[in-house]
Amino acid sequence: MSVLRIVKYIFIPLLLVSTAHAEKLKNVHLPLFDIMPGMKAVWVAEKMIYNGQPMSIQNYKSNRRAKDVMRFFESRWKIKGFGELKYQTLGKDLTVGISRNGYTYSVQAHNIPGGSEGALVVTRDKGFVQTKTKFPLLPDAHIVSRIHNLDMGIKSETLTVSTYRSAVSNKQWYQSNLPRTGWIGQRSMQNSGGDTLEFQKGKQICQLRFVNKSPVREHRSMVMIHWIKG
Repeated sequence: MSVLRIVKYIFIPLLLVSTAHAEKLKNVHLPLFDIMPGMKAVWVAEKMIYNGQPMSIQNYKSNRRAKDVMRFFESRWKIKGFGELKYQTLGKDLTVGISRNGYTYSVQAHNIPGGSEGALVVTRDKGFVQTKTKFPLLPDAHIVSRIHNLDMGIKSETLTVSTYRSAVSNKQWYQSNLPRTGWIGQRSMQNSGGDTLEFQKGKQICQLRFVNKSPVREHRSMVMIHWIKG
């Protein structure tokens, strides 16, 4: 359920996955979420891997309030005998989840004018064994999260790493080291959310965002890496 907050946080949820992971992901079966009548749902990712866990994510909108959405799924799951429900409140978001036959189904919802919106997530309980990323990392980098994705045949990986270096030092390191491995700088952008660099290597594209203060590890900066392999 905390996955939903992480998914919101990561700036671009797509990037490279190793060949072994890609083949495994092709063979992963994730059941469809039985959505509420009148609910409009759009895919964020039909198949992805977050920290070793295969999952699917849909965003939804409904003209029903968040509590009504929660009650609907609670009632449906109880009738089907899915087992014990798990509840959580994250800020304004209400979350309810259930485990069934090796999969966890969860709904996150919050109110908006005219109804509610949120996310529908299916996670397979048994994760894949992770392998080391092939993307160049800073010498003291600690991987906070890794998301593998396969969408419309495009393999991708998103990494969030923390480091004791400053954001400026991290940016300088990548500006110096990526060109040595064949990456060509494309764009450099600055905004309140942190500096961003974009590189290209053949059909591969990567985007790196540098944040001076990590919200998850005190006294560390953070780099968010989005790597797409064409």
